[in-house]
Amino acid sequence: MAVYEGARRQPLVLERRRQPARVRAGNHTSRVGLALAGILVLFLLGLFYLTQTVHVAATNYDIDTLLSQRDKMDQQLRSTQSDIARLGAEYAITKRAQEAGLNPLGAPVWVKGR
Repeated sequence: MAVYEGARRQPLVLERRRQPARVRAGNHTSRVGLALAGILVLFLLGLFYLTQTVHVAATNYDIDTLLSQRDKMDQQLRSTQSDIARLGAEYAITKRAQEAGLNPLGAPVWVKGR
């Protein structure tokens, strides 16, 4: 049997563990990259929280404005109803008619039926 120089016998390996390609290539995830990714995620979460908070504040402002307008309209409605009640009374009508130059009618005339 001939022995070749440089040839070595391979050890008998029953099971060989395969490593991922990035480990074999030496490309490990650096801690700096993970830290930057974490900072980016926190920044995006903060930005999302801020937009939601501003949206809720704007909605509350709109609700407060609408409630204020409703109160003003209720006050105008009550004022108009009281004016209608006051001006619709018989005394107010006869007074305004006399101011306009109209005279009150005399006693009513009764016509007897046959």
